[in-house]
Amino acid sequence: MKGKGITAGALKWIAVITMLIDHYGLTIYVHTTDWVYEYYRIMRYIGRISFPIYCFLLIEGFYHTKNVKRYVLRCLMFGLVSEIPFDLATHGSVFYLQSQNIYFTLTTGLCMIWCLERIKGAYLVPKRWAGIVPVEYFQWGASFLCIAIGAGAAQLLEMDYHYMGILLIAALYYCREFTPLVRSLVGAVAFAFEKTAPLAFIPIYFYNGQRGKQNKYFFYMVYPIHLLIFGLIQKFFL
Repeated sequence: MKGKGITAGALKWIAVITMLIDHYGLTIYVHTTDWVYEYYRIMRYIGRISFPIYCFLLIEGFYHTKNVKRYVLRCLMFGLVSEIPFDLATHGSVFYLQSQNIYFTLTTGLCMIWCLERIKGAYLVPKRWAGIVPVEYFQWGASFLCIAIGAGAAQLLEMDYHYMGILLIAALYYCREFTPLVRSLVGAVAFAFEKTAPLAFIPIYFYNGQRGKQNKYFFYMVYPIHLLIFGLIQKFFL
């Protein structure tokens, strides 16, 4: 019901704040002279909440966007813009090819979702097998191949979260039509390999399907901007 629950805008704020805490601990706090390991771990645990929310919102964005191609290109563009800040903040180098930022993971996941949607409505049975082999078998096979290619690309190119990021996006995609409770439980189980990540599905459970008040480009830009700031602080002041 409109006016109740948590909007997409509110979820984005939760993701951004938890991400900032995580990245502050990773790039700034741990390099201070009096850092305490327990505080550092708390910051990292808080940060685990952000990725499930970003994955969830990526899928919602796919279903609500008017132009999927533009959505993909926008994610890819911000991935390219974010790469130097990401390398600088997390690896202390302007170019570090052994690790790619989260936007590339999300872009790959978005392309995978796009393909999975196209497969749903495609008639993939060769003519000579028509009427013999159920079309669902070919759709399942094509879907599996699509997910495998996405996961393989993420692993090969060293994207953030690697193959697991793509598999987790696929899991959330397939349970989107479930009830909020079941969807949240499945998501919590899928992300249980990180201790605090399942906590993300508490606010996700209360998602009301509304966009809410938000500045779309602010949420895109906050990722490369904060990484650039943290990276410069780390390089010149710590």
